[in-house]
Amino acid sequence: SRQHQLYLTTGSKLYSSLGNVMLVITADTCGRHDTVGGACAAESNTTRYALDKYPMHSCRDNFLHAIAHDPVCERLGMSKRDIPANINFFMNVPVTEAGKLEFADGVSAPGKYVEMRAEMDVVVLISNCPQLNNPCNAYNPTPVRLLIWD
Repeated sequence: SRQHQLYLTTGSKLYSSLGNVMLVITADTCGRHDTVGGACAAESNTTRYALDKYPMHSCRDNFLHAIAHDPVCERLGMSKRDIPANINFFMNVPVTEAGKLEFADGVSAPGKYVEMRAEMDVVVLISNCPQLNNPCNAYNPTPVRLLIWD
């Protein structure tokens, strides 16, 4: 990738599909953020857990709902085709020596944060989805706080 690294941290740049810098990570007290684990979806939940897990909500469903009902997304004519691969801030998905993904306990802690500087106007979708099938965080996602300033 253009980052020349698997995980994002301070100094990493987030690029648009046209190769323009959208955001730059300017501070990171966690140290690494997953770029390959992807968003959970009904389909991946059935593959990882069981077929009866299909109707459970997921991050992908949250993104689809947001893009269909947000006035800014509607005004811009956005659809599911405009949802790119996500970044799992604070999630720990290590890659094994064999090249497989593992879903491990997070490397974050209360009070950890990431600061980013927007280099252009951006639309940000956030999902703090309680994963009901994975014991991560004892089935209890912690609150997320988002601050935006000029």
